[in-house]
Amino acid sequence: MWRIDLSARGGADDLALLSPDERARAERLVNAKARARFRSARVALRRLLSGYLRVPPGELALEYGEHGKPRLVSGRGDEGAGEALPFFFNLSHSGGLALCAVGQFGEIGVDIERIRPLSYPGPLARDHLSPEEWRLRSDWETAAARPEFFRIWARKESILKAAGLGLSRPLGRVDTIRGELDGRSWWLMDLFPGEGFTGAVACSRRPKSVRQWSWP
Repeated sequence: MWRIDLSARGGADDLALLSPDERARAERLVNAKARARFRSARVALRRLLSGYLRVPPGELALEYGEHGKPRLVSGRGDEGAGEALPFFFNLSHSGGLALCAVGQFGEIGVDIERIRPLSYPGPLARDHLSPEEWRLRSDWETAAARPEFFRIWARKESILKAAGLGLSRPLGRVDTIRGELDGRSWWLMDLFPGEGFTGAVACSRRPKSVRQWSWP
């Protein structure tokens, strides 16, 4: 598990590592700060994966699933279809931080959320929490519930991302108490990436251990 500081700016050589698709996705972002952070997160991802796989970062081939989940692929054939490699990873960024989870134990999803200054999370909690999650506390209508709301939100998104579903499923269908989605169980772990942030990682199998580092 890697915590990535997106304030570290790379040079032209770093940006050259990005694929045409990654550069185009960055350019579609309206906000200049968001564009810079997207590029920084993708450069860090490529450098991290390069270190694990011993492949130059600019030569890594990524494909995206139906709901946007990236995967590593081997060389492409004539029809443009790559073969998925047995190495799992996921990336999430919010504000000036990103989290990158990597491993070989099964499908991985990670999410980071900045605890935004909602006046109170009650309306969002009513719309997106399961009945069991709602009953965890009685003060969802107060600002004191913000950290817990975003913690549960990160857990939900990490499971959906591990399953390759993005936000195509209603968040209320994700059970973060038991770690389940549509009857399938997921291993879950809360993450604490920094002051004012919360996060979570989900995996289809329980890993033997979880190590955490910072980048750069």
